[in-house]
Amino acid sequence: MQGNELTASRARRPASRHHAKNLGKWGYWVPPAGRPKLTGQAERVELKVVSSERQCRSLKIERAAAQTRRVFFLDTPDLALYRHGLVVRIRDLGDRPDDAVVKLRPIDSHTVPKWLRRQNTLEVEIDAMPGQRVCSGSLKVRLGRGVVARTRAAGRPLAKLLAQPQRRLLAACAPGGLDLGELAVFGPVEVHKHKFQPAGFDRQLAAEKWAFPDGSTVLELSTRCPVGQAPEVATRLTAILSAHGVSPSEPQLTKTEMTLRYSTADWAA
Repeated sequence: MQGNELTASRARRPASRHHAKNLGKWGYWVPPAGRPKLTGQAERVELKVVSSERQCRSLKIERAAAQTRRVFFLDTPDLALYRHGLVVRIRDLGDRPDDAVVKLRPIDSHTVPKWLRRQNTLEVEIDAMPGQRVCSGSLKVRLGRGVVARTRAAGRPLAKLLAQPQRRLLAACAPGGLDLGELAVFGPVEVHKHKFQPAGFDRQLAAEKWAFPDGSTVLELSTRCPVGQAPEVATRLTAILSAHGVSPSEPQLTKTEMTLRYSTADWAA
């Protein structure tokens, strides 16, 4: 365990076994206000919670095999994309095919182009974290194995890996005058991902440990479920985590925001 975990000094005390029942119908999470309609109703909710390695020790996450990946975000030096609700992420997945994604977050702050709605290729889901929730839309493309590493080794811009539909989406939703060639690279952040099933819980959890350049780490736990099952899953997951002494750290930040905080002087805490 890293001695200077990002959230350890700000984490709440471990919850008691009876803590979860007083948190409301969704436990740690906040229910979405209705079902968003853009490319159709969001069918899934991803329940996420950021905690610390110390609090999650009793889950014995390290017993599950880890997948290692390196994650990059692309944005302008002044974070114009992020400020306009756009996220561009490139992942080097090691021995598996790499991928690139353009996200609209929140999706309801954008006008989704008609061509994209017709193609029905935008994946829409609700991201729920303690204290916040947002509906996001993702346009992802698979790349080949080792594509990101070879692109970086050749000195080529990672923006070149974006597919034509992703470029078209950025052109439609990004601030005017966006030049992909001028996008800065934030990262990489090394990520170790474990998939495991805690005792007493009937679905898998993903645990992602993000290691930042200064040696700090943060741990995010997550699971996906249909919208209609979210209240029940959130309540049961809260009870399981609470029983293991796992409670949300403060503040709850998205992985994108955490990376940008460590990559730009303007985001210093």
